[in-house]
Amino acid sequence: MTKGSDVPGHEVHTYAGFELCYREDYEDSEWVAYTITREKLVSVIKRTDDFRADTSITTGSATPADYKASGYDRGHLAPAADMQWSSETMHESFLMSNMTPQAPQLNRGMWKELEENVRKWAQNFGEVTVVTGPVLEKPSAEYSSIGSNKVAVPEFFYKALLSKSNNGDTIMAAFIMPNQKCEGEIWDYAVSIDEIEERTGIDFFSALDDSIENETEKNINLSEWKNCLN
Repeated sequence: MTKGSDVPGHEVHTYAGFELCYREDYEDSEWVAYTITREKLVSVIKRTDDFRADTSITTGSATPADYKASGYDRGHLAPAADMQWSSETMHESFLMSNMTPQAPQLNRGMWKELEENVRKWAQNFGEVTVVTGPVLEKPSAEYSSIGSNKVAVPEFFYKALLSKSNNGDTIMAAFIMPNQKCEGEIWDYAVSIDEIEERTGIDFFSALDDSIENETEKNINLSEWKNCLN
């Protein structure tokens, strides 16, 4: 990613299982990035549910109280189910910097299905790099908010995925879902990486060779991703 701590109002932090960029204006993280591997698909600890403010955010993060009676779930960006491979990663996944207000119909519906598929893809391909977050494409004042900290309620969420197919080709998949109940299949919400970059202003997977990055990010080719779910 090329949008981070060197940009005013962006605060990047690294944890044991993921990295994130917190936006104080929104009280949300605009991206959370991590790599899930086949070896990390083990469960050494159960879900802890120890939601708490993130004291490493210098301006102060959102708090659990912000979500009380809001009608929104404390939606994980790095899912707790992806962080069961150590006690430290599980506990850190419940920091409020890793949460965004998600409609229950999304968080417990198609978004959950997409997260489950990410783990299936990690099992099949051996490794998947995930970047996920809310689409913050408007000034913070233009979003509705919850709680005393005025946590912005995103209208859309994205997930960008990078892996290698079983024949060694670099493959990408990307999705944007509205913050509401989603009908149809997850594939109905597939987009190109380029579309997410245009809407968020974030340059994903910039460490890739430019020729691979530019060609793969502009296309929507889901055949490898679909095949291993059949």
